[in-house]
Amino acid sequence: MKNRRAGTGVALTAAVAVGVLGLAAASPAYASPGTPTPTPSPSSTVAATPKGLFTPLKYQLDLKGQRQETNYFCVPASSSMSLSTFGVNVSQSTLAKKMKTTASGGTKGVNALPVVNAYLKSRGYKVTSPTDADGNAVVLMNRVSGNIGDLRRAPVLAVWMEQLPWNKGKIKGTRVGHAIIAYGYDKTAGTITVYDPWKPTGGTHTIKTSVLAGILQPGGNMYYISKL
Repeated sequence: MKNRRAGTGVALTAAVAVGVLGLAAASPAYASPGTPTPTPSPSSTVAATPKGLFTPLKYQLDLKGQRQETNYFCVPASSSMSLSTFGVNVSQSTLAKKMKTTASGGTKGVNALPVVNAYLKSRGYKVTSPTDADGNAVVLMNRVSGNIGDLRRAPVLAVWMEQLPWNKGKIKGTRVGHAIIAYGYDKTAGTITVYDPWKPTGGTHTIKTSVLAGILQPGGNMYYISKL
């Protein structure tokens, strides 16, 4: 497994095969394992509404989950799921090739973003990697709910793998870079529903926004914004 320290862009060796993606300050990378699995159907407290008019208090996209095909495919797997919410069907292996994903270095953010943006350009969207949600639960919820509740798109998030609640004590190493996807949220409960492509412990998980904000890779989060 490969992991990166935030802001360095340099991979460090860990015990499990996972690639990291830090997107802003440096030029990071992601990775993890998998086999496709279905996830829950959508639920919402209100009907779909025009972007920016009203963000539902609770919403979940209809997403078909994917497990990583290799230990270092967390970015291609998460990106494939995210792109599917735009109506783009592209395999993990195709994305991994275009993103120059490797077993030793995972996927670098500098390579991942242009690939995703190339698929989204004709659809009027682009990927950005802001840093304002790092450690800030309010901003994270606003960004996630805006992506999911307003735009109906699922963002990729870069996290420290060993700090995810479902991985506590199961991952060797520290600051192990990993990519997951957010596809649901509940503002009242203060939770975000994610899909983790890592085969051993992944799948659908609901996590407190405050917890998730605290384990984001600094500068490594991917969000979608409209190009209107």
